[in-house]
Order: sequence, then structure tokens, then C-alpha cells
Amino acid sequence: MEYAIYAVCVAGGMAAGLAGAQTLDKAHPIITEILYAVPSGEGGDADQSGARSATGDEFIELYNAGEKAIELKGYRLMDGLPTVGKAASDAKSHIEFTFPQATLAPGQAVVVFNGFGSEPKGNVGDATAAKPANEFFHGALVFSMKCANQYQALSNSNDMVVLVAPDGTALQCVRWDNRDEQRDAKKESGEGESQGKGKAARGKGKRAEPADKAAPEAARVMQDAPKATGSVTLTSVDGEFAAHMDAKAVLFSPGVFDAGNAASKPATDQRGTPEQAKPAKQKAPETPK
Repeated sequence: MEYAIYAVCVAGGMAAGLAGAQTLDKAHPIITEILYAVPSGEGGDADQSGARSATGDEFIELYNAGEKAIELKGYRLMDGLPTVGKAASDAKSHIEFTFPQATLAPGQAVVVFNGFGSEPKGNVGDATAAKPANEFFHGALVFSMKCANQYQALSNSNDMVVLVAPDGTALQCVRWDNRDEQRDAKKESGEGESQGKGKAARGKGKRAEPADKAAPEAARVMQDAPKATGSVTLTSVDGEFAAHMDAKAVLFSPGVFDAGNAASKPATDQRGTPEQAKPAKQKAPETPK
């Protein structure tokens, strides 16, 4: 894998990026939903394979909010690169997916599943070739990364997803990290600093040492996401990320993005109505991945 585009953020650079005005470029696909901590039980079967997979059911959804079709070939999705800890030297714990030739129509979504040990239902492409729109995911284009091991996955905390254009420009970076909040709570209680968890170290299910994340300093848009909610969604093209259950009353909805009208028409996920996917099914994600 090529991680040359990553650079350690300068002190305060991440905070400044998150605090500034965010304008997403509709000429490119936009990250609209991320499922990074798969719910336990049957309710976590996001790819409709028939069985929940803590790693394989993770997904990233993108959307064409523009008025023209977007050629996806060469766009890349990847997670953050740990700069310290055991995971920093383990490239096999990172995800990276490069789109093959495919056309994303205006108003259409594309869903990329992790795919480890699981096969999404319906037409599913991969990094070598796309497949026609998938009727089981609201007409979205669906792909599988076909990740090779259970640790090649998104972390439940302190991670990010970056969308990179074919020319190497980092377009959008969505990050979730609750370590600062944990540190503040510890300091106030006099217990000292706490340490968040990084990616899982390979072998025997051990967790990695805390891992700081590096992201492209020049990402055009850097966005913060709610902490430890499992699935987040963009409230509108010009809005912010919110816990998916709060925004749409379902655990997740791959293939659905209504460009900001979520509050007026709750989306149903592939398993049924919002009433069938109440939080009672949403237990703490299993670890390690």
C-alpha cells in the first residue's frame, strides 16, 4: 500500500480544520455514512449476507450530490495511518480501496463494504470491476474491499476515513476520536490521563497500544463525527455528521441519502421499519475485531 500522502498534522491543525467552514465539492463523491462499529446480533447484518460479521459488515457510503455523473475510477478510500504503537508497523491492519471504472449518477449512492468473511447480497463489484446497481441497497453501486483479515478494519475509536481524488488530492476526512474527552475526565477526577485504543494488534486478539492518527494536512474538508456511536451519517450536504440512530431512527441505511430531508422522512434500512431496528438490538460492539 502507498501511504506517502499522509503527513502528521501540525499542532492544532486538526482542530483548526474542524472548526473552520466546511464546503463539500459536489463535483466529487461525498462521504455520507460510515459504519465503523457493527452492532451485535442479527441487527448488525448490514450487508444482508445472512450473518452478522464484526469486520465484514463495516461500510462506507458515498453520494453524488451534483448534477452531473461522476466517473469513480481512481478515487480511493482509506483509514488513518497510526504514527505510534504496535499498529504503526502493521500495514495489514489498514484499509484501502481504489475504485475501478464505474459511473455514479446524480443522486445515486455507492456503498463499499469491508467484506472480510462476508459477501453482500446482490450485485457486488470489487477493485477490479464494478457491477450494475444493486436492488437490495436502494439502487446503489455496491463494492466489497475483500479485506484479508479481521484486523484490517476501522477502529471503534480514534480512526478516520479519507476520500482521495484520482490526482492524489485529499478531498474529505471524517474523524472520530474520544481520547481527549477521556483525558479531560481523568484529569478532573485526579486519575491522570487515560489512553484510547488504537487498531487491534495482529495475533491472539490483543489490542494495539494507543495510536495517534496522521491525516492529509491539505484535506479540503475535515469533519468530526460523534464519538463511539458505531454508525454516523451526514445530516445534509452542507450539514454535520450525527449518530445515525438519532438522525434516521435506524441503526444504518446503506444506499440511502436524501440530501438533508432525513428529519421529515425517516429512512428504513434493508431489514424493515424503524420500529424493527430499535436501540434494544444495539449492544456494545465486540472487540477485538
